[in-house]
Amino acid sequence: MVTISNLSELRQGLLPGSLSNGYRRLPLISFENWKRGFLITVAGQRLLWHTTKRPAVFVHRTGEMKSAWRGAGTCMSAIVLDGGTSFAFSSKLVMREEFRGLGTFAAIFSLYFSSPDPEIDSLRLRFHDVPRAQWNGLGPRASHVVHGRIELPSQVQTAAFALDGRFLQCQSTGARSLYFGDGSFVLTLDLPAEVHVGYAHNPAEACSLWHGWDQRVQSQRGGTGPLTHGASQEAVRIMSKDAAGLLGSLSFSGAEPEAFQHLNLSIAKSACGQEDWKIADLMLCQPDLTLPPIFRREIPQGLNMSGNRMRAQNRYARIRSGFAQYWEFCVRRWEEKGMPALQHPSILLPHEKTFAKRDDLLFSGPDLIFSPNLSGRGDVCSLILPEGAWIHLWTSRVYSSGKVMVHAPFGAPALFYRAESEYAWLFDSIRQIASRL
Repeated sequence: MVTISNLSELRQGLLPGSLSNGYRRLPLISFENWKRGFLITVAGQRLLWHTTKRPAVFVHRTGEMKSAWRGAGTCMSAIVLDGGTSFAFSSKLVMREEFRGLGTFAAIFSLYFSSPDPEIDSLRLRFHDVPRAQWNGLGPRASHVVHGRIELPSQVQTAAFALDGRFLQCQSTGARSLYFGDGSFVLTLDLPAEVHVGYAHNPAEACSLWHGWDQRVQSQRGGTGPLTHGASQEAVRIMSKDAAGLLGSLSFSGAEPEAFQHLNLSIAKSACGQEDWKIADLMLCQPDLTLPPIFRREIPQGLNMSGNRMRAQNRYARIRSGFAQYWEFCVRRWEEKGMPALQHPSILLPHEKTFAKRDDLLFSGPDLIFSPNLSGRGDVCSLILPEGAWIHLWTSRVYSSGKVMVHAPFGAPALFYRAESEYAWLFDSIRQIASRL
């Protein structure tokens, strides 16, 4: 299990790595030579395996058609250096692997790709997983807007997470893309490139592991590099009805604040008609860090608000101002532990499979849960609450776990807080403020 002491050691670069004849095994991640190729296993599942008969590593040469990918060929261990091994493929691709073990339930495995042949310009990796693997909520589930081929923009710093606590992060100096299939996905990266696979006990610990490791990497590089993975707001048109699933996906991925801000702008641009007030309610429930500045204190003029707009603006601003202390807590938690301020329930509830498949719930910090209800019509919202006692923020009525249905008119979305939250007093004061507006 990842602990704070583990992460402290990780940031200081004190974690051990070891190698023996190109073979290394831990209970969670293993790497081994296999049929003049290699095999990477994560938590008992073959994640990436390569042979000449079943290649998982492909290369592309400058000037050829982009569809002219060829297998990288056989590979042999070349040199042991700094706790890692360098492998030379027959195609002249070079792969260096490094490993960091972090106790029983955490490890990071890194692959670095380059080529002495300048004609080899791109790399393709075909990862395999269990059929219909649930990576990051992004795919290959048809219910999500992000599936199929995704072009990854530069300077986007995110990592895909699986429900069992794996993460995958890639880096390239050039173009990159991600393709989801059924039981596998493919990364295409310009050389040189890096791919990092991590594993922790559960998604929450994986977020902390990735956050601590990423901070250390960025410190060594002297700044933010073009680390990329996840959903591209530039390449995917987002309709408001798809926002809940995609917001959950981005939060589950450990996305940086800018990713949420771009997404929220896309949602607002796609909003139209008499349901625009639901877009405003979606923003009302989110921490400042995830919102573009235009949403943090007012409802943008571009959204169509029925009724008294001035009154709606005043209510929106007063309620968001009341949340300020809780939003600050969410920011600190994100900065210190890597836990996104906006997150899919699977991060906090990894063992409750009911929530793994839901696209209609989001946690705002650890103590608020809400349903955006963007796809439904009208002002009645149905949702499923997790275990425990939950207080409806607008009425103070206490609900137990299970399916509930609440009235959710404009300015009072389906929003609940934990009864035992240390910020219960703050949430109750917000209810009192809202009752007078």
